[in-house]
Amino acid sequence: MTINVDELKKWMKQNSKHLVVGIVLVLVGFAGYHYYKSQPKSIVSHVKPSYSGYDGYGSLTYNSRDVGNEVTRVVYRSAGFTKKQTEELLSNDPVLMTDIRLDPKLQANYDRAMTMLGTIRCDFDHADNLKNGDKVIFRVTSTSSKSPVKSEKKVFTVKGLEKIKTVSLKDFLKDNPVTFKGYNNYASLVLPKDKDGQEPFRDNDEEENLSNGDKVRLSLSESYLEKLLAKGESISPKEMTIKVSGLKGITEIGNLNDLLAKNDDLVKSKHENTSSYTYAIEKVGDYLKYDPNYSGFFSSDSSEQVSLVTVYKITETYSGKPAVSYGYYGYSAEVVNDKLVTEDAQTVGGYNTEDLENLIASLKTEGYTEYKAS
Repeated sequence: MTINVDELKKWMKQNSKHLVVGIVLVLVGFAGYHYYKSQPKSIVSHVKPSYSGYDGYGSLTYNSRDVGNEVTRVVYRSAGFTKKQTEELLSNDPVLMTDIRLDPKLQANYDRAMTMLGTIRCDFDHADNLKNGDKVIFRVTSTSSKSPVKSEKKVFTVKGLEKIKTVSLKDFLKDNPVTFKGYNNYASLVLPKDKDGQEPFRDNDEEENLSNGDKVRLSLSESYLEKLLAKGESISPKEMTIKVSGLKGITEIGNLNDLLAKNDDLVKSKHENTSSYTYAIEKVGDYLKYDPNYSGFFSSDSSEQVSLVTVYKITETYSGKPAVSYGYYGYSAEVVNDKLVTEDAQTVGGYNTEDLENLIASLKTEGYTEYKAS
């Protein structure tokens, strides 16, 4: 093909203005494309959050792997890798990884990309205890001014969480009633288990020796409430005060006084007169302890048990010199159907001391209260 130079010159002269404009447009387009390529890229359009759980206690997850891949993709491209190489890096292509180790330029690009990735952080400001309508913010930040990923934020609105089903504590107690075990002035609180065998209430070990009319505070345990929330259920309020009622008197145990009468014989058997010593024994007072869940050393089974002791003033005389001390003696027996099993009663006794007040205080610490025989 032969080019006619004269005709080409003539054409360029006639179209010089258009030609200049075209060249300018090409240069502007090239510069614009280069400028666009050099600007940090937004990745928030790739974020897709999802919400699960119940209103007020919901949680958020998002496609973090996809978002992370997009961030990595932008960084690899900005570090000098081709589109093909970038995708191979994302899939951990072993051949390319070998090429990188063997090629100083590729290794430098890779090191630069790894350093840049370490400067970038992407995440939501909070993702737990969410309710419908909450605003959550996804933020992209970098500690490098040269980050190819744009630092920005995007706000999302929480939606689609299921509603919590709430029942009143009063109604809950109708299906899971609290009971009292024992007798008036000696009762203890028995907390229920729900239909799944779970214990809803916090232990209240201080609620012992209860009487009719006493007020007991019930508190739902946080762990139990959390388990309910996982199923979309709740109980309100978390606490309630109930009144103790319906307790029988301790005298309903028909043969208490029969057991008590044995105490005098017991203390006398421990302090019999001899040729050298004589004893004078005076009763100071009776003390009773009721244990609704007694278990012996050799048994895991529990039973109701009453311990009934008498405090005595014991005057021991030797060579005409009296010495006064105090001690307690008595028996403990199992309670079955409001009756003591006296034939299996075990002796109970304490140390002798000159300090009566300390002895009585010790008994009270062990759970004894003063008993007035009827």
